Amino acid sequence: MHHSKDIALVLGSGGARGITQIAAIEELTKAGFNITSIAGSSIGALIGAMYAGGQLSGYKEWLSKLNYWDVFRLMDFSITSKGFIKGEKVFKKIDPFFPNGNIEDLPIPFVAVAADIINKKTVIFKEGNIRDAIRASISIPTVLKPFEKDGTYYLDGGIVDPLPVDLVKRNGNDLLVAVDLNALTQPIKVNISESQQSKLDELTNKFLNWRNSESSPKNDLGVFDMLNEAFDLTQDMLTTRILERNKPDIHIKISRKECGVMDFHKTDQLLAVGKEATKRAIAKYEKSIVKTGKS
Repeated sequence: MHHSKDIALVLGSGGARGITQIAAIEELTKAGFNITSIAGSSIGALIGAMYAGGQLSGYKEWLSKLNYWDVFRLMDFSITSKGFIKGEKVFKKIDPFFPNGNIEDLPIPFVAVAADIINKKTVIFKEGNIRDAIRASISIPTVLKPFEKDGTYYLDGGIVDPLPVDLVKRNGNDLLVAVDLNALTQPIKVNISESQQSKLDELTNKFLNWRNSESSPKNDLGVFDMLNEAFDLTQDMLTTRILERNKPDIHIKISRKECGVMDFHKTDQLLAVGKEATKRAIAKYEKSIVKTGKS
């Protein structure tokens, strides 16, 4: 009996590490797997929707041309307490890569997840406007301003479900494949020259430090540092519990140490990491198939 090549694909949250998911999709399809459904959280929702709508290659090409100054210029900084980037500039740039219409019109079943912070609940987008679903799902706390719609505010899907394996549509004969962007593993070494710490990182850190209380002792974490650490810890704990409850057939692990949340200028490096991580995961799965006597 031949093992299924249909896959239910789950794309997790993790900021710029989501670029690895582009390479993961490419490697999976190259290996003959057929993506029959997608669930995404945060950047995973964005990547998943673009793939389902046939727009991912254009987005990849745009990303590959970005340097750190380009990324910095897309940051329309805000002095409000809702988030330090408004997001209007970046969304205007990537809008052409969003599929038009509603989620239910996509050729591949797709689900996105976000947090409704007013009503304190998880929101699952299975239908409705694609752009609204993505914008709601990728509102990283302390980074992007919350998405406001219909009297409520939406924050990043990673707050409530960083790896939505329970939400992806299954067909009974498919494989569950998860791209985990918060794996507690060591970064993958790839054959791309390491650059020095980017000016983007330096400028962003300066901005965050400016936002922090000047009265805080030097050795103390600033308020935004603490919030980001808390967000990371929440994602770690949730992801661990999710994977204990529903183990993927193919688990593609991307180290949370691979890059920073806003390192979108590291596209080449991250694509190489995603490619290697996916190859390793597929090889591990195929080895398990042979070991169990399936073919």
